Amino acid sequence: MRDKVRLKVSELLSSELELYRELEAQVDLEIKAIDSDDMDLLLEILQNKQSIISRQEMLMEKWADVSRDLGVSQGREEPVFWRALASVVGDEGYEDLKEKVRLLQDIVSSTLKSEELAQSNMGAKVSELRKRMSRVADGKKAVRGYMGSI
Repeated sequence: MRDKVRLKVSELLSSELELYRELEAQVDLEIKAIDSDDMDLLLEILQNKQSIISRQEMLMEKWADVSRDLGVSQGREEPVFWRALASVVGDEGYEDLKEKVRLLQDIVSSTLKSEELAQSNMGAKVSELRKRMSRVADGKKAVRGYMGSI
């Protein structure tokens, strides 16, 4: 059981790392699309991101299987999960898994920072668009006023 659980967790962590790498690449492209006002590309990227998120959700179901294998009702977000895992896989196996978790945490943190930048850039673009629309509306009012005075 020890090797089976260690291998399953290692594969899940590797899959998750790959998904976050894909997500990080999409977020980087999203920033470029926002900055270059390429809305077609932005829509494509958002669809790609949704696909990645869906695959992450499916992966979370597999983590629930690991919890059951370990005999714990809590998920990987809880310390009891990791204590149970450590007791099953042993010190050496657990250290290998912890290293993958650290890599995962790093890429998640980096991706979140990039996502915050993308959201900030998008907010700035929306704000600028609102200002432009307001100026257009004001211009239309001025033209109507001018035309009404003729």
